[in-house]
Amino acid sequence: MNATEETCCGKTRTEATLRPQYRATEDENGATLRVALPGVRKEDLKLTLLESNLKIEATRASAVPDEWKTHRDTGSGDRYELNLRLTRRFDGSQTKAALDAGVLTLEVPVREDAKPREISVN
Repeated sequence: MNATEETCCGKTRTEATLRPQYRATEDENGATLRVALPGVRKEDLKLTLLESNLKIEATRASAVPDEWKTHRDTGSGDRYELNLRLTRRFDGSQTKAALDAGVLTLEVPVREDAKPREISVN
């Protein structure tokens, strides 16, 4: 998905939506996702959960101040988007999120009724 923006002199520039790199690990308590979002601020990050679909949207502003002149077009910044589907085993409504040093960490717990439990025999 690309958005086009008009620049000076009638030229156009295309802003691409990037799919960020991520790593997922899982244990008996849940899943941990680490998503690389370099240069993204907390204010520019949006997480949405709709049923079992987790959507991550983020924008990284251009690092070049307006008053500087550049030798090449640095673009208007990057847009990131990642869509993940959680299995029924996970409780997306209990997800915890933290952004630190350009890495978004999401901890998604296993639903209580999906955890193994011991059944006693009479």
